[in-house]
Amino acid sequence: MLFGQNIYLRGLELTDLPEIMKYWNNQELKQFLNATTPHSAQEEEEWIRKTWEERKNGESYVYGIVLTDSDIYIGNVEVRIKDPISRRGNLGIAIFNPVYWGKGFGTEAIEVMLKYAFTTLNLHSAELEVFSNNPRAQRCYEKCGFQKSGVRREALFVNGEYRDIFLLDITKEEWKDKKSENRIST
Repeated sequence: MLFGQNIYLRGLELTDLPEIMKYWNNQELKQFLNATTPHSAQEEEEWIRKTWEERKNGESYVYGIVLTDSDIYIGNVEVRIKDPISRRGNLGIAIFNPVYWGKGFGTEAIEVMLKYAFTTLNLHSAELEVFSNNPRAQRCYEKCGFQKSGVRREALFVNGEYRDIFLLDITKEEWKDKKSENRIST
């Protein structure tokens, strides 16, 4: 397990399936993930099993986000290896239950995952995409040290309108600098 102050990250379990299904087909969440098709419990079970295989193969590392004080599973965070030679990864996160949005758990999960990506997986950089209609996520990523590196203009069609996709990234050096900056300011 990977520990933060208020959350820890652990491998997904089939027992997580009911919590995933409770929220995964919620359109409020899916509008931020470009996942508009409803999924069945069987499809999600197959996905969980696939995460285990991809982790064994060193392709992707998906972990459940769990609250330390209550052991409540609230979402997932992932780093997918995009380029093993250049040591680039793609980061993604989803907090399923809206009750836990905006409380800092996503920021903490990303910080724990970045530490894992840069120190254990030895990645050189991590990148992600965020939709223009998700300012809460944009603030979270910037707080973690990500910087905007590009825009895919009107690249996403959701709910009858086109939206921009912002590209953000962070290098290992920038992450180290951010960690040092936070240590000095606290």
